[in-house]
Amino acid sequence: MKIHKSEQERGFKMKLGMPTLIEFKTLEQNVRLCKELKLDFIELNMNLPICLPENLSYQEIKNIKKEYGIEFTVHLPEEIDLSSFHPPIRRGHIDRCREAIEWASSAGIKTLNMHLNNGIYFTLPNMKMWINEQYTSEFNYLLHESYSQLYPLAYSLDMVMSIENTCNFHFPFISRALEMLSKFENFYLTWDVGHDAKANFDEEATFRKFTDRIKHMHLHDCNDKSDHQPLYSGKVPINNRLEFAENNNLSVVIEVKTSTALQESVDQIKERWKKD
Repeated sequence: MKIHKSEQERGFKMKLGMPTLIEFKTLEQNVRLCKELKLDFIELNMNLPICLPENLSYQEIKNIKKEYGIEFTVHLPEEIDLSSFHPPIRRGHIDRCREAIEWASSAGIKTLNMHLNNGIYFTLPNMKMWINEQYTSEFNYLLHESYSQLYPLAYSLDMVMSIENTCNFHFPFISRALEMLSKFENFYLTWDVGHDAKANFDEEATFRKFTDRIKHMHLHDCNDKSDHQPLYSGKVPINNRLEFAENNNLSVVIEVKTSTALQESVDQIKERWKKD
């Protein structure tokens, strides 16, 4: 594989992208690196001020896409909690999701990545007790109500809302919630393979169950200390995951956190990923 070629030239069904890096204070710096590394897209991280709809108009995104020939995906802010037991908070988070979906759609962006918030836990003498586990019926009800409002909007705008695993898909209350949400026609998943490895690959069973619903991938390595490591430096079977992404037409974010690690990872893919 040659990274310097376009997706079409290299014959891939998947697209390779990068996250928005915190070391850069402007989107332009991220765009320049994306072009330098010949990647296909940038995932706009709404945790960062430079990626807020209030600071980055959809027209500006469209102009960048046209000028530089790159695409974008969106990562919703991590504090989004669509199952909050506080009605005003939950309404605010639903409204923010609506705004993000409409903003992304106006910019011609088709993939929106999001987390399924675990909520709060109590530390008991011998265990953690998740509030959403203790109140699982209420948790599922609120999630269903929230997604009942968001999935139709996403569907109408041809937008993929993709739920990412955060070392939590093997939690029983999260597994039950995913099973419930899978009844929606446009329920989709992001396979974060580094998070999966950090959870001792306990999340992989969920993805094997919902293979046809996986639309996006976060690719990073994981060692005994931490995830988000450069590719081929830990225990994640990188080539296996790339093969899965290619076979299933996924977009893939190389989700390391620095420009140095990103350059190293791209170089390693050039050297070590070989198509059959």
